[in-house]
Amino acid sequence: MRSGAKVLSALLAATSMAWSMAASADVGVSLRAGTLGLGAEFNVGLTETLNLRLGYSLYDHDETIEDTDVTYDGELKLRNATALFDWHAFNGGFRFSFGAVGAGTEVHVVGRPSGGTYEIGDEVFTAAQVGSLRGNIEMGNSVAPYVGIGWGNTVDEGGRVTFLFDIGAAYMGSPEVNLVATCGAAVPAATCTRLQNEVQQEEAELADDATDYEWYPVVGVGVAIRF
Repeated sequence: MRSGAKVLSALLAATSMAWSMAASADVGVSLRAGTLGLGAEFNVGLTETLNLRLGYSLYDHDETIEDTDVTYDGELKLRNATALFDWHAFNGGFRFSFGAVGAGTEVHVVGRPSGGTYEIGDEVFTAAQVGSLRGNIEMGNSVAPYVGIGWGNTVDEGGRVTFLFDIGAAYMGSPEVNLVATCGAAVPAATCTRLQNEVQQEEAELADDATDYEWYPVVGVGVAIRF
């Protein structure tokens, strides 16, 4: 994970500060599941209408990526720290949420031939010519701004248990793609050079397809307990 450890360390420090500043306020913890993964949050009421929540979520998932002429076996790794403010503008369960998500999302990919060949860029290479094709897809922002709406006040004095719902989006930025291809044994130097040049075009095509996720949709549900 590129930046998750740094973001998590900062959030832990912020949690300690928030606890000191709000020692007499209501606090709670929540468990959540959604498009950011599975995780937990610490919640503290700062004012009657404003809450702070700090959390961390993770999830791993295998999937096949077929956005270009190469088929990839992908492993999605979600590692996301969050620091969000919930504004209950109408003193009820409805809220506006804003803050930041530590964008630790990345995909590890391994290309595999189709019918014994790879179509990389504008050329076709045999499986014997391509020893391996693998790489990573990472989102451009290490810290992604988040905006959204939701329902549920974690520290509401109306009850100890609250069910939560969120919908919003985090701006992950332009994706960064890094592919590495190795040439097969006894492949002529000229063919290997052509392969490396075409891999650069493949990187650009993958990055272009991944721009659909610059604004990453965030949907989640959860349950909170107030102390």
